Amino acid sequence: VSVPAGQVEDTVLEIRPVDGAKGGPQRFQFDHAFGAAASQEDVFVEVSQLTQSALDGHNVAIFAYGQTGSGKTFTMEGPGGDPGVTPRAVERLFAHAAELSALGSSFEFEVSCLEVYNEEVRDLLAPPPKGGEPAKLKLQDLAGVVCVQGLKSTRVATAEEVAPLLAAAQRVRSTASTKMNDRSSRSHYVFRMRIRRREGEGGECRESELYLVDLAGSERVKESGVSGEQMVEARAINKSLSSLGDVVAALASGAKHVPFRNSKLTHLMQNALSGSSKTLMFVNISPLAKHYNESVSSLRFAQKVNGCLSSNKRGLPGK
Repeated sequence: VSVPAGQVEDTVLEIRPVDGAKGGPQRFQFDHAFGAAASQEDVFVEVSQLTQSALDGHNVAIFAYGQTGSGKTFTMEGPGGDPGVTPRAVERLFAHAAELSALGSSFEFEVSCLEVYNEEVRDLLAPPPKGGEPAKLKLQDLAGVVCVQGLKSTRVATAEEVAPLLAAAQRVRSTASTKMNDRSSRSHYVFRMRIRRREGEGGECRESELYLVDLAGSERVKESGVSGEQMVEARAINKSLSSLGDVVAALASGAKHVPFRNSKLTHLMQNALSGSSKTLMFVNISPLAKHYNESVSSLRFAQKVNGCLSSNKRGLPGK
């Protein structure tokens, strides 16, 4: 896998078949293609303006999609010394909010962390009930807005207050070992920040939500070698990812019916995929030859989503 040399912009990714395989190189066009030398800061610079749109009253969603083990959690969360999109976005939001506060705006922030596991929505910050599993929640539609009943929301005022919440959520997220990834995420992880902005005393109040989503990895059961409970997990993961693609396609085509309720993931994300929301998708792929087929599949999905988002002009297109 490579970003071809000589490109004026890094918008093309080329993938070549393994030795002895049929077919020639395939090229895929995106809004940006990051090579292996790209840093976490390089990646965040491309999306920083989008995350700041949440302060202006827009619902914003950023997804990381790809096969298991391709680096989605690294991109979104990152290790302690090299933070990913989520901690960088939080830090940038508070810094920008401080600048706007000096001009007369005031802000309130609330943070929640959830996972969608086997079509169940779970609260990763609430004390677990007896049995040790995170609390299971129900989704409810109220006046066109999807609400999560009983979800724990924590008021925060600084990026430093968010960091332990992120760490706590990651500790209880559902994972398992497979042939493709020794710590495979078995759930879709959703970080949600709710923002209230008021202009001066008694001024207009705007509310928005920022969703940063580390999707569970798509996987081919034959390659991951899962069975039993993990087989059920894999089927639920692949079904919800397919539903996400169907929702994006329906939105782009202007369909009268958008199938948000076909999965808990898309139902949960309805607020961030509707109205004046802005949406972006990262697609992570593995450069290893043994993952060639899965990488091509991920890139084709990405190209489909990119075309849908671009044609619908929903904020920034997928990357």
